[in-house]
Amino acid sequence: MNAKKIQEQSIIMENLLKEERDIQERERYNTISEMYNMFVESKPTIKDKTYLNKHLLIVAIKSYYDDIYRFKLYSHSERADNHKQSAYIIKWLSKIRPIQILPDIEISDDVLLVNASFAIFVGFCFINCNIADIISPHYLKHLLYMAQYRNISGKQLASLIYLIEKMAKKEKP
Repeated sequence: MNAKKIQEQSIIMENLLKEERDIQERERYNTISEMYNMFVESKPTIKDKTYLNKHLLIVAIKSYYDDIYRFKLYSHSERADNHKQSAYIIKWLSKIRPIQILPDIEISDDVLLVNASFAIFVGFCFINCNIADIISPHYLKHLLYMAQYRNISGKQLASLIYLIEKMAKKEKP
């Protein structure tokens, strides 16, 4: 094969990968938007005080996929497992904070922690068990604090989520 042919094939492959990622990002955007609607319906204390900023959600999703693709490239893996997906979505939803507070709203703890709560809600949806059943209110408060105020490492959070899932399933790590 000559250099021109290799370059053309490389461009075609890049375009296919970009198209695939665009599809994944749109699907994830739609899913998380639906999850936001379910989340606020279950929390009447925040429902009329917040809104989902679509542009910030797009930034969070793109950042999530950047991390996932970097991980897959680094580890030579075809797919990131559920724990890594969970960790990276928690990381980016917590960092970008796509849920915005309406102006002139009285700020309660529920409103202040809405992005951290939502990030954990979305992240735990990646795990195949009901983690909420085993997490004590004290531990959940710790997770919320971490998501709200700390710089989260995706890899460390993935390990933590793996252990939480094992505890929920009563399995040895």
